[in-house]
Amino acid sequence: MQSVQKIGLIDLTTGSVYEQEISERARRLFLGGRGINMYLLYTRTSAHLDPLSPDNPLIVGAGLLAGTCAPTAARCSISGKSPETGLLGDSNIGGYFAAQLRRTGFDHLVIYGQSPKPVYVAIEDGGIHLRDATHLWGKDTLEAMDLIRQTHGRASQSLIIGPAGENLVRFAAVRHGLKNTAARTGLGCLMGAKRLKAIVVKGNRPPSLHRPEEMAAYSTELRHRLKGTRTSEVLHRYGTPFLYDLHNARGILRTRNAQASQFKEGRELRAGNLLKYYTKASGCYACPIQCTHSYRYPTRDRGEIRGTGLEYGVIGSLGPICGLKSLECLLEVSDLLNRLGLDASTTGNLIAWVMELSQRGLLSPKFTGDLNLAWGDEKAIISLVRQIAAREGLGAILADGAWEASRQLGLESRRYLIWSKKLPQSDSVDLRAWRGFALGVATATRGADHLRSRPTLEALALTPEELRQVYGREVSPDPTSYEGKAYMVWWSEIQYALGDALGLCRFAQKFNSVEHLGLEEFARLILFSTGMEFSTYELMQVGERIVTLERLFLNREGVDRSWDTLPDRYFEEPMESGHFKGEKIDRDAFNGMLDEYYRLHGWDVATGVPQAESWRDLGLDQVLKGEALL
Repeated sequence: MQSVQKIGLIDLTTGSVYEQEISERARRLFLGGRGINMYLLYTRTSAHLDPLSPDNPLIVGAGLLAGTCAPTAARCSISGKSPETGLLGDSNIGGYFAAQLRRTGFDHLVIYGQSPKPVYVAIEDGGIHLRDATHLWGKDTLEAMDLIRQTHGRASQSLIIGPAGENLVRFAAVRHGLKNTAARTGLGCLMGAKRLKAIVVKGNRPPSLHRPEEMAAYSTELRHRLKGTRTSEVLHRYGTPFLYDLHNARGILRTRNAQASQFKEGRELRAGNLLKYYTKASGCYACPIQCTHSYRYPTRDRGEIRGTGLEYGVIGSLGPICGLKSLECLLEVSDLLNRLGLDASTTGNLIAWVMELSQRGLLSPKFTGDLNLAWGDEKAIISLVRQIAAREGLGAILADGAWEASRQLGLESRRYLIWSKKLPQSDSVDLRAWRGFALGVATATRGADHLRSRPTLEALALTPEELRQVYGREVSPDPTSYEGKAYMVWWSEIQYALGDALGLCRFAQKFNSVEHLGLEEFARLILFSTGMEFSTYELMQVGERIVTLERLFLNREGVDRSWDTLPDRYFEEPMESGHFKGEKIDRDAFNGMLDEYYRLHGWDVATGVPQAESWRDLGLDQVLKGEALL
């Protein structure tokens, strides 16, 4: 078994710091990362807690394998009750923070309270310290990161918020390094509410391994395997922007707030146009894929733009969704989002939403001021990004998130939001094309999200036999078929929960390649690193336990079956062009998928609430009774 790992508990109100060991019992039930985070969140919050209350904990958790030699073992989960939705808050981030956190001897942090003045948490030399952050408050994320490194050295790693988090923008992000962002569900806002500018870690004690030689040899084998796949080769060469080209060509790219599904005028945003400006490729800790690209882009009026990225999530959310076709402007907006600390997905969706409201005459001029909310208007998009972060003008309304903004702008406006569970859709895929994608977004535990359960293999044109080999049962290869898609979503949801608990990148999993890692590989990595033995069935139970506990958290907040749905547009308006022209989602067939999805989980079909037999079989009765597992 590895050396004892700990949870650091920090009360910002009193300045008190405590330590708590993580038991093997908790490890076997939840592993680490997102798993233990969800246990801590469920047991340390109550129903209807105000997300900005000092009692809402900010929870940071490194994956069980983070900081080891396991390929892509770099991921960290950040959790809390979501300031954006008032529901489950959870986001995931790569880079080097998780590995460095584990080197300090801590796996998880639970931060309560509210500091009377801006502070940051510094964990180094075996201790946790609160430091004055007055000089950092008001700085953008890159400025703050530079100042922190001047104090703590270049080896230090930090999680930082920008002005958006300080101003309590409900979808403010947590940033790390030049590119990595925990953007979804507004946990940067929670840090801002606590007056917590940053968390800085610097350690010198790498995690000990149960069988280090076998761990090293097996990790090397897996790295070679991952590096040699076609998916990894494309990601290394182009980064995620290649998905823009693929989705636009297929006609499944949400355009102008999903009024269209192809961005025909967006030729300049193609991945090949970025390729010539790339200067080097890099990756997160222990990553053999290296999909991150640095670039230098000479502009006409803005000088040279330098950055790291650009990610498809930003291209999709601010490009086709908002009708923005200028690569130069998109790079500027991406840099602005990073520095201000904003979630690109929610920001882009909300800007596109008010553009459509303006187009339809549903937005009063008293809200717009002198903004020209025409599709693709560069000045308006840049102005709105700045307004949101500063809580000025129309941005002050949007800064409160989709649910509250729609209340202020009129409930009729909700018809044009592309969202689920109060969270705007995370990516730019038009869900009318793929039935599994649609169900995954509708049921995702943190809201309209593609990284929680997306059955990406649905998009790879696999044969029925190839699908049978992956899933162990019949699944239709037709993306417009409803057959077997509930099983794909259920299976993916469990696999990804495990990946987040272990701290592995989605690109290393069977997310977009059947050649990547799955349960067998997870079991061996856990054994070699910790000494804990799991069968593949037991690992599936761990994933099911994490997802079910998240569902119980949602149920406690009032979420039921009626919340597991999609915008009316996906059901009522057929796609107007591309390979899937004419497609829309049939409500009855969708509900049939939802029934099957609930049955696979053991949840009540009528309500979407986990049945007592199911959560007892998973050992969650101890959690619900309030028994301490740590």
